[in-house]
Amino acid sequence: MDMKSLGLYDNPDGWRREPLEAFTEFVRSEAYLDHGRRPPATDADSNKRPLRDSTRKNLIHMFGKFIKWIAGEQVGLFAVQPDHILRFLDAQLTGRGKGDIDMVSTIRARHVRLLERVYQHLEVSPNPASQAAHGMYRNREQGAAGVDKDTVALTREQEQAFLLALPGDPGDTSQNWKRRRDRAMLALAIGAGLKVSEIRGLYVENIGSPGGDGSIVINVNPAASDGTSLPHDTVLRQSYVSYLQPWLKERASLDLPGALLFPAGLRKNDKIDQATLYRQIKATFERADLMSVDHQGGRTLRNTFAVRELSLGTAVEQLYDLMGHRDVKTTESFVGLVRKYRPPL
Repeated sequence: MDMKSLGLYDNPDGWRREPLEAFTEFVRSEAYLDHGRRPPATDADSNKRPLRDSTRKNLIHMFGKFIKWIAGEQVGLFAVQPDHILRFLDAQLTGRGKGDIDMVSTIRARHVRLLERVYQHLEVSPNPASQAAHGMYRNREQGAAGVDKDTVALTREQEQAFLLALPGDPGDTSQNWKRRRDRAMLALAIGAGLKVSEIRGLYVENIGSPGGDGSIVINVNPAASDGTSLPHDTVLRQSYVSYLQPWLKERASLDLPGALLFPAGLRKNDKIDQATLYRQIKATFERADLMSVDHQGGRTLRNTFAVRELSLGTAVEQLYDLMGHRDVKTTESFVGLVRKYRPPL
């Protein structure tokens, strides 16, 4: 085959000349899907499910940061060694590199998997990214860059304790209305798996009516969450609806200037400060005597939703949609946690 007829991603010289452009072609191809650790996800007709546009953009951004870093180190793509990858990850974590300090642990590990696919496609052996992955976990106790933090969720008993400790009992009229607002917000975090950014940006119109099974569909709009989410619908099961409905009724009786579901105050249509929500989550963990839980934050509540849904029989593909994940592998990571946090009764 004439090498000129090949795309950049199928031509090693293309990767040498224009690595970012070659990767942009690669991530749009079936070859990228085929190089995953698991078989590609398929639809009902057994066709390979392509990546979302937002996922591709994120991967291209990640690879671009790596290319920029190795250029600064004067290392070519084909000359990269495992230590280069580990130092790149460490540079992002500590700020010693040329990139932004925005690579949380799960993103760093995803970056290594991304590079594994690239070097597998380029038939570079041994694969420097695979070797770097082994190094990350081998040095876990030393806090090596790129190691995922353990995913934490609440057990059934801990979840019930958290719910019993929620602020703002609707029957207690002596409490400020904000505590009843906070009660509904926290119920959505653990009951519908919503991020803090998503909860802050919800509007009344985003809350559906109870369906035949008593559940409520909640629409998440990326614009309302400052672009931190993908558009998706999640669900608040019937057992959690009773935590939200009293607030919906009370909110409708308040003279509010806007349509935010959880306004910061009665005078302006301002979003609640995220620090307020974090404080309420932490305080509820304290009241529930759950300070022994490794991570007492919104992520743990979101993880609890994911594990609970899987334990109820929700399919991984459906949970992927409910969580608004960018990569199905993130969703799949919860499967192994069901037995730990939701063993059969």
